[in-house]
Amino acid sequence: MEYREFNKTGKKISAIGIGTWQLSGEDKNIEAIKYAIENGVNFIDTAEVYGTEPIVSEAIRDFEREDLFIASKVWPTHFHYDELIKACENSLSRLKMEYLDLYQLHWPNSAVPIEETMRAMEKLVEDGKIRYIGVSNFYLDDLKKAQSVMKKQEIVSDQVEYNIVTRDIEKDGLFDYCNKNGIAIIAYSPLSHGKIFEKSALLSDLQKIGRRYSATPAEMSLAWLLSRENVFPIPKASNVEHMKENVNSVNIKLNDKDLHFLSGLEEKYHVESIAKQHTK
Repeated sequence: MEYREFNKTGKKISAIGIGTWQLSGEDKNIEAIKYAIENGVNFIDTAEVYGTEPIVSEAIRDFEREDLFIASKVWPTHFHYDELIKACENSLSRLKMEYLDLYQLHWPNSAVPIEETMRAMEKLVEDGKIRYIGVSNFYLDDLKKAQSVMKKQEIVSDQVEYNIVTRDIEKDGLFDYCNKNGIAIIAYSPLSHGKIFEKSALLSDLQKIGRRYSATPAEMSLAWLLSRENVFPIPKASNVEHMKENVNSVNIKLNDKDLHFLSGLEEKYHVESIAKQHTK
């Protein structure tokens, strides 16, 4: 497994993480997470609204907590100070742990003053309940506003939809801003919600390049993301077979020609991000 510095934190985490959205808690889901950890993956992302925090707790119980980087998210309806503190405590209870490595605001919420929300997040750091503060689905203006009201801590990451055919963050300046300011990009839906398998022409293009690397379309899509600076993809895998693909993708090193070809696929097959659709 390859490990990369999670920017401002100074922490080394696996280049690829584990997403848990829509996992059901079946034994095969838990075995997939265990397989990833046994093969060097130490970064796991969940959220209170996913309902998967207990699944993560079960999957990691035989591993050393300090060896893992566990992230969760608070839903926007809990952004008032006292509610946010309580939401974090509830997440810790479900996860059966004393602290989170990363706690993220799941979506912006203009109905709650961002100053109040970030004050609560900083309090959680102060009290040792979380180590680092992140955001999710925050585009450039929201991210800058959240940063501007912080007193003692910094935002270390922004979790956004980013994949080989959804690259809105490059076009609106967020990608470059995060790179320039040491904010890690956590890429959710790295396989475009399965759309890479639904578009036959896109699938064919990925297979064509993949044959040169003995790699599947999923592995090629993840390898492209892993070639991007400052990006940590968090693919979901509901079984060990799919998790093997995720882990294997870290070992694929694309040559310049193939990287250029894959980078051009977005222009042909663009899929708009959920966050962009959400803000319309």
